[in-house]
Amino acid sequence: MKKISIFLFLLLLLTACTPVETTEKVEVVQLTDSVSYYPHEVGANWKYLANGVSLADSPVVSSVLGPTVVEGDIWIATDLVGQGIQNTWFRQYRADGVYLLKEERPGQIVSYDPPLKEFPTAKSLRVGTTWGGNTTTIIFWPDAKPDNQYKKIEVRYDYTVVDKRTVTVPAGQFEAFVINFVASVSDNLNLSNPEAKQETWFVPYIGEIRTENKFFLLETNLTGVARK
Repeated sequence: MKKISIFLFLLLLLTACTPVETTEKVEVVQLTDSVSYYPHEVGANWKYLANGVSLADSPVVSSVLGPTVVEGDIWIATDLVGQGIQNTWFRQYRADGVYLLKEERPGQIVSYDPPLKEFPTAKSLRVGTTWGGNTTTIIFWPDAKPDNQYKKIEVRYDYTVVDKRTVTVPAGQFEAFVINFVASVSDNLNLSNPEAKQETWFVPYIGEIRTENKFFLLETNLTGVARK
């Protein structure tokens, strides 16, 4: 996988995966407890395959690491490891939805101020639901020279649930919400396409079975049973 430049990141926004050398392997162990509508229980795992690869190829694995304190507040850390990727996201699962504070990848930290709203309340997730907002994306390169460590970009983003349909992925067949994401940057970067568009497939109590990176679910240790 090629290293993604900052300009491609600005186009893809949430989808950039920076490759690093890694030999870490994560096993999927079945969770015995029920989970939340937007799963974030410690130990939850998802194995994914990139679009078009063989089932024999090594997957990337996403795991919920658990609560961590960031700037005096508690956020849930989730990582993605494999195929040269090593990313970590920090989210809060609030009464009014799911919020993303920042992403960490080797050599780069991306923060959102205010946090980016990734999902609405569980009760409001249905075909036709829309949500979005404005955020300042703050990109930090810790190893760069002091004058070049930070860049701020104003972003407008919108999500729309465009469909709910039966889809098939390597893990099986699911009834999934199809969610479109559109983001545009208001920054004088002379980009040929300052707008990013992605599609995800989300299944309640299971999670994303198609990610914005076009990774498709191969296996998960979640049963799809609701937490009481």
